Formats: sequence, structure tokens, C-alpha cells
Amino acid sequence: MIPRRVVITGVSVGCALGFTPDEFWKRLLAGECGISRVPGVTDDSPLPTKIAGVIPDTALDAACARHGVDDPDRANRLALFAVADALTNAGLADAGGELPHDLIFGTGHGNGAFQNASVEAYVGGGYRKLRPTSIIRAMLNRPANAASIRHRLTGVSFTVSCACATGSIAVMEAFFRVRFGIAEAAVAACADHGIDLITFSAWNRLGVLSRNPDPATASRPFDARRDGLVMGEGCAGFVLEPLEVAQARGAHVWAEILGVGSSCDARRIGQPDKTGQAKAVRAALSMAGVAPADVDYVNAHGTATEIADIVEASTIEEVFGLESDRVPVSNTKAQLGHLMGATAGVELVATLLAMRHQRLPPCRNLEEPDPRCRLNFVRAGPQAARVEVALKNSFAFGGTNCAIVLRRG
Repeated sequence: MIPRRVVITGVSVGCALGFTPDEFWKRLLAGECGISRVPGVTDDSPLPTKIAGVIPDTALDAACARHGVDDPDRANRLALFAVADALTNAGLADAGGELPHDLIFGTGHGNGAFQNASVEAYVGGGYRKLRPTSIIRAMLNRPANAASIRHRLTGVSFTVSCACATGSIAVMEAFFRVRFGIAEAAVAACADHGIDLITFSAWNRLGVLSRNPDPATASRPFDARRDGLVMGEGCAGFVLEPLEVAQARGAHVWAEILGVGSSCDARRIGQPDKTGQAKAVRAALSMAGVAPADVDYVNAHGTATEIADIVEASTIEEVFGLESDRVPVSNTKAQLGHLMGATAGVELVATLLAMRHQRLPPCRNLEEPDPRCRLNFVRAGPQAARVEVALKNSFAFGGTNCAIVLRRG
């Protein structure tokens, strides 16, 4: 089996900073913050954290209207938008008939808001208060199957769930299927909405959320004054094709995926491990045939939790050696929040945009870098840079690690 070169020909994004790549990029570089008060959480709420990267209802409604998405559930609407907009961006939405594409969909929470509402309905009124469609609406694979039916995607259709590495894992799975000829082409998409009141309350109980009440300054990846992550919601989608297929149909190429790497720390659910992370990054670089000296930019995971930022910085230092003083590193969670199952996908879009525009998004709120995180952070503002090769890191609860190496299209 001869490996094929795999390129990204379609991209979609949805988050608190917009529902097109251009809008997202403009607002990201302008330093806007999409973090705000969670709907339904009042000033007198006992929740220690009351803010998240919430998408305005009007923005989500308008985005879904572009593709006729009318699903009743917010998580599923995000997912269906991500697939539809990625196909549109790739010039495949009006292809007509069937598309032989696989669809690999990723989510962390699934349709948790609906499941929580169903439990409340049952407790309040019993069996007959449950909707007849409850099982179908709650299935973790419903968005993948619904999108496949909607767009006549006749390849495989399944769901992956790997906490905050989910988006990268979905792209990796799609990459392998296209690279080795298992699929003619593939769509990788991810979406997550984990800020319904019950799920958001559970995250508050876990104790990893920032208690800074100021939305503009709460999320501070790698900063000495960070005190936890800020949640968010969002989605992203990608169309992957063999290079020769993309060239034959005259498709725009965002980037080529040179290599991917993954691993599991296999240690503790909530505590990251440098050995596992380094293994994933080295595997991606090795597959790509790229040395640390060849990497022009690293888009970091950067959760803003005490231990995770230190471990990730140490991983980059170990893998890059002396190059860690040179290679620029940035992260976008201070502006978006941590989008859980969608975070890797949205951050991958930011990486692709950095390569397209040859500009690096800065680390908002990184005013006093933790001295234990000794990296070349992009801080003062957007930075012009030559970005031909980029690395995207994703490190998740459960110890799932994934790294993706990209070359500019």
C-alpha cells in the first residue's frame, strides 16, 4: 500500500469569535475576547465560576440558516453546521448525488444538555414525560449519521471521543484513511457544547475552572497568575483529500498534513505526563520527516491549569532542545475558552490561518510568563513570520495525546 499525500481542501469554524474563517481570524488578531457570562447563571448563583466562551444565539442561528440546519439541539446544530460549511468551503456542497467520503466526527460531551433535560423530565413527571425520540437525540453518533444522510456521504460514519484531543484525533483518523487508500476522501469534524447548567455545574465541582470573575482576564495560559481554565463551546470541520485528487479538480489547498502522532500517558486520568506527550510529538515529526529546526510555529494546547501548562512547556523544551528558544509558540484559549471536544479543531483552524496569512496570533493575558514555562511565546501582538511548517499539539484528560504537522498549501 503506497502512502498518498493528504491535503486539507475545506475548513469550517464556529465559536464565540465567529462562524467563518475570515471573521474568526479578524477578531482573533484584533484581540477580542469571546468569553462572557453563561446564560442562566445569575449573580447570586453559588457557582464559583460564572463565565465561559458562549456563542451568541443570534450568531448560531444565522450560521445554521446558511445551510438550512434546524436541529432542535444546540450540540447537534454546531456539528451539522461544521460539516456543511467545510464541504461548502471545499467546493463540494453542490456536487450532486453521493460523495464517497468518510465522516469522522468528534465530541467530548455529546448531546449532554438534552440528556440532562431528559433526566430532569423523568424525575419531574415519570416515563411519559420522556420524548419518544430521546434515544435517537442522545446517541453520541447521531451528528455523524445525520450529516452523512444530509450530504449523502457514503463512506464510513462514526464518532470519536477523546476529551480535549478529540478534534485532532478525528483529523488523524481521517488522515490515515485517506493516506492509505481506505477512503477516497474524508470529512473530519468536531463540536462540543458543555455549558448547559448541569454540565457546567459539574465542571465547577471538578475544581479546574478559573475563579477570576473578569471574562477578559480569566483565561491565562502559561501566565504565572493563571488559576484554571475557562470553558467554551464551538465546532470545526475539515475536508481531506489526496493531493492528486485536489489538484485534478482545481481545489484550493489550505495545507498538507505531513505527519501525525498519538499516544496515551497510561498513568492518571487528570494529570498529564511529559513522556507520553513527547512520544506523540516525536512520532508526528518523524512521520513528517521534519526536524525541530524545520518547524516555524507551534500552536500549543495551553489549558491555563497549573500543572498542564508546565508539563506541556517541558515537553516542547525536551523535544525541541535548543530550538525551543527560537520556535514561536502561541495559544488561543484566552480569547475563546477551552472548547473541550472542539478545542483542537478550532485551534487547528487558527494554525491554518496563521500559515495562510503568515502572521501568528498572540497569547492574550500572558503578562507574566511562568518561569517554569521557558518558551518563545508570541506576546506583544500579532507577529509577522514565515510559516511553512507548523505543529499543533493537543493533550487531553485521560492521557490521550495527539500532534499534527502541517505544511503550507
